[in-house]
Amino acid sequence: MKRASRAIGLVLAAALALFGVSQIAGGSKEDPNQPVDGFTVIRFWNGFTGTDGETMDEIVEAFNAEYESEKIKVVADKIPWDTLFTKLTTTSSNLRSAPHIVAMSASRIAGMNERGIFTDMEGIEEFIGAEADDYIPAAWEGGIIDGTRLGFPLDVHPTAMYYNKNLISEEELPTTWDEFLDVCIEKTGDGIYGWAVPSMYSIAKDVFLNMLYSAGGSMFDENDEPIFNSNVAVEKLEYLYDLVHGATPVAPENVGAGGDFTLFTQGKSVFYFDGPWVINTLGLYDDPDSPYAVAPCPESIGEGETNFAGSHQFTLMKNTVTTDAVREACYTFIKYVSEHSFDWAKAGQVPALKAIHETEEYQALEPIAAFTQMAYTATLGEIDYQYWYEGYNNMGVAVSNAISGVYSPKEALDTAVADFKAWVEDEEL
Repeated sequence: MKRASRAIGLVLAAALALFGVSQIAGGSKEDPNQPVDGFTVIRFWNGFTGTDGETMDEIVEAFNAEYESEKIKVVADKIPWDTLFTKLTTTSSNLRSAPHIVAMSASRIAGMNERGIFTDMEGIEEFIGAEADDYIPAAWEGGIIDGTRLGFPLDVHPTAMYYNKNLISEEELPTTWDEFLDVCIEKTGDGIYGWAVPSMYSIAKDVFLNMLYSAGGSMFDENDEPIFNSNVAVEKLEYLYDLVHGATPVAPENVGAGGDFTLFTQGKSVFYFDGPWVINTLGLYDDPDSPYAVAPCPESIGEGETNFAGSHQFTLMKNTVTTDAVREACYTFIKYVSEHSFDWAKAGQVPALKAIHETEEYQALEPIAAFTQMAYTATLGEIDYQYWYEGYNNMGVAVSNAISGVYSPKEALDTAVADFKAWVEDEEL
């Protein structure tokens, strides 16, 4: 058996070498879905790096070992996210190198769908045995655009509040933004800051959206008009501005990209905001005596509360997923990943599948608890609008400009909305 498996592997490797790395997804230029030595080979693109990238590689490797006898092989390509989306628009018609499955943020699906690159995921719910109640609502709905499932949920990643236990006790943790300000003012002094608010384009935009959505605001209205310069949006950005430039600042000025993390890990700031992947960066799963811990963002959980989050989704490409065999192989892999959600949690993500959250092994991962709580009350925003992601980027520039003191909060948001409207107008011409 071992010799036979080795022989199959050698034949497959030789075949793949013959056709070239860029043609690994299939057997010929004319028909890229033709099996290679009997194997249905699926190319999977993703932008996961760090621990989540390593974990996804391990999941792929385990899948390939388990499904070798069924002649299914997944080849994973890790591509930086921005590069990935550029390549999708330039290689989607090149069948020799285009992927079959792509993991992407739910916020990108509507915009990429306008480019005609997706095939719908008809039948995947029945194939996996998945129902809406089995998944975190934001993630389940995040893959549905205009009533059609174009993405299948992998995870939800909110922005939570990391804190230094040497500088603040659990009993002192704020649950509202007013309390947060009070705590930051109290703790700031002698070289210690409440929160080193990053002034460069960064996680500050997601904290802003947490505040905006929890206050009942939004990025776009029901007519897809940008309203991230509304009165409530200006109020929330003024709050962030005042943390740096107000009468009682709790942050240094001009904290560049990564500077907030550096000051936090140097013990010079009480709070730090980021996604669940930082759990592994800080080694929280491995060190029960770590000085760091995680709590939900103020005003993000509980009845009537909400917060902003992202969600990774699996999508299928129209030009490569063209046969029943290839589609079934893709669904088989997606199902396998979903069934191994605990591994994804250890990688620093909140799995979209609810059942895993009730297991003892998951609940023993204490640092992920705050993110899991937030995931259940999360919104992904108005991402069924094709230009939501571009609007999100414009908003991020506004947040950066305000915190940097380039513009007042209102000027920054008004400018961003005007720039976005002008961009959409040009795009539609």
